[in-house]
Amino acid sequence: MTPKFAIGIDLGTTYSAVAYVDNYGKPMIIPNSESERITPSVVMFDGPSVIVGTLAKQNAVAEPEKIVDFVKREIGKSKKEFSREFNGITYSAEEISALILKKLRRDAENYLGAVVNEAVITVPAYFNDPERTATIAAGELAGLKVLQVLNEPTAAALAFGIDKLGSDQTIFVFDLGGGTFDVTIMEIEGGNLRMLATNGDHRLGGKDWDDILVNVVADEFDRLHGENPLLDLQSYQDLQSRAIAAKIQLSTRPRTTIVHSHNGKSIKIEITREEFEMLSRHLVERCKALCEIVMQEAHLGWNAIDKILLVGGMTRVPMIQKMISDLSGKPITIDVSPDEAVALGAAIQATLCKLADEKPGDAPSISPTARKALSGKDGGLIEVTNITSHTLGVVLWNEATLEEYVFPMIKKMTPIPAEVKNSFGTAVANMNEVIVRVVEGESSLPEECTPLGVCRVELPPFLPKGSPVELTYRWDANQTLHVTVNAFGNTGTVEINRASAMSPDEIAAARASLSLLKVE
Repeated sequence: MTPKFAIGIDLGTTYSAVAYVDNYGKPMIIPNSESERITPSVVMFDGPSVIVGTLAKQNAVAEPEKIVDFVKREIGKSKKEFSREFNGITYSAEEISALILKKLRRDAENYLGAVVNEAVITVPAYFNDPERTATIAAGELAGLKVLQVLNEPTAAALAFGIDKLGSDQTIFVFDLGGGTFDVTIMEIEGGNLRMLATNGDHRLGGKDWDDILVNVVADEFDRLHGENPLLDLQSYQDLQSRAIAAKIQLSTRPRTTIVHSHNGKSIKIEITREEFEMLSRHLVERCKALCEIVMQEAHLGWNAIDKILLVGGMTRVPMIQKMISDLSGKPITIDVSPDEAVALGAAIQATLCKLADEKPGDAPSISPTARKALSGKDGGLIEVTNITSHTLGVVLWNEATLEEYVFPMIKKMTPIPAEVKNSFGTAVANMNEVIVRVVEGESSLPEECTPLGVCRVELPPFLPKGSPVELTYRWDANQTLHVTVNAFGNTGTVEINRASAMSPDEIAAARASLSLLKVE
């Protein structure tokens, strides 16, 4: 087999999907080895083997101690903050995510009959720098060259808009998945896509609705039997599965029944859709508030929105659809599969990345028909412009107040890639090094921002106070940051030493370790 395809991967909290672009320029979902179009993002460690997908999910109740799920909510954390140990080996969130990616990659290779070693992987638009960096690391651990990490709402808009490039329009993308929530406004103009505004909460998703039902049953069980079924891992997994099934049933039925047994005792509870909606109203309000915030950030009224695009399995829930319809005053229609749109858009972007890298004389990577399908009005390739979802700043010292503060280098909603330069003075005389503390967030208070890392650059001796130091922030297409410091001839591009990130040596060692596991 020879390298040919660049794939798109939706690495989801609860389900993942993979897609490619065919010879006609149409993005297509790649079914997994179980002939399913989406794969549960569940990993089961079974001795020297790792099972990923439906079988792992089915075994979650029987062998919960072997299971890892919802790992996307933990990606970007160091091993001290999150890790799981199996067979004496401690795994980070990146490594567990890499096992899911290895399964998707293998399924793609089997389906396409070709080596697959390049991919675009999607992330929530509101993911921060450590989370994006960790996603790239997970791809590398899976043996993939990550062409780009792409915002999920952008991918969904790309999948929706590929057949509508001749019609300029503004799209409101509401993306509520199993573990994350994003709302993004995209503009299709002249055959190109441009992000206007984005906001979100990467710890809000379908699991929070599931947990409401889990807690209702657990509280009632405790009241009747004096035992908390959530203290037993197997009982918790079983109840969680029943809660998910009940949530799905309540999307099409006015009521459902949850039966749960634990330690020889059982309970049967009827839940109506009205009761579920009342218990979940605070979650719906969180979604509504973020929708209103992103409209304000874009300086748009709902009359300026031409289309509302629903993405993520939770958008099938009636209370969510009603909230969006009431808020926007627009009818709700399902134009793309909520489960597949992100992977389809990622496949389109993967192909666009490959085409952008082609040089004169290279063999064409796709057919003329496919190239035409991925071209805008002017015949050039579709261009996708994202914006920064967080402000990137540097911590400075305020002599007047004798306090630290955050100076914004690259502000939120700046089109990317972006590069900003600024010059600052040394705080005291005779400083022997510059310490650049890089943070991410909207606050002027360092303690309220996310620390990304520290860069240190030596200074020549005997410099007076206020000596200029030039600082450059470069925010690349993956929305990861590179910092350059120029101080009196001591110049260098410094990769931020992120506390949560794996070093190149750690990635190499982890990749070798993961290669010993058989992924099924």
